[in-house]
Amino acid sequence: MRQMDRAPSEERIHVTGRRTRVRPGMEIRYAAVHAEIPSAVCDALASCGVVRWQIWRDGRGLFHLIETTDRYEVMVERMLRIGPVDPDWDAIISELLEDGTDSDEILPLVWTMTGTAQFAGAEGEVLPAPAK
Repeated sequence: MRQMDRAPSEERIHVTGRRTRVRPGMEIRYAAVHAEIPSAVCDALASCGVVRWQIWRDGRGLFHLIETTDRYEVMVERMLRIGPVDPDWDAIISELLEDGTDSDEILPLVWTMTGTAQFAGAEGEVLPAPAK
């Protein structure tokens, strides 16, 4: 999912779905290092617009649901301007995740629903609420 409002009346939050892969045999270590990420990394992500970041694991596959105040690309640009926040953390994550174009992708939004509206497409277009 990407660039989606929660509901027309709420503050605009951009939601991005991202898929990555853990290297073979690193699944348990990946979960362990994410038990608590360094506070400097959390603070930097928050200062760049991350509201919430959730990660689910399915075997070696990871699904990230990232909520930001601006588009995901804006948050990434801000992080790049800050530069390395915790090089040790970056090295650990680099060791744990596969690299390459097939192992990290942003997923396009197809559809979602809230209690009051439906949203479709990459721009989060508001559709009429279902009839009750």
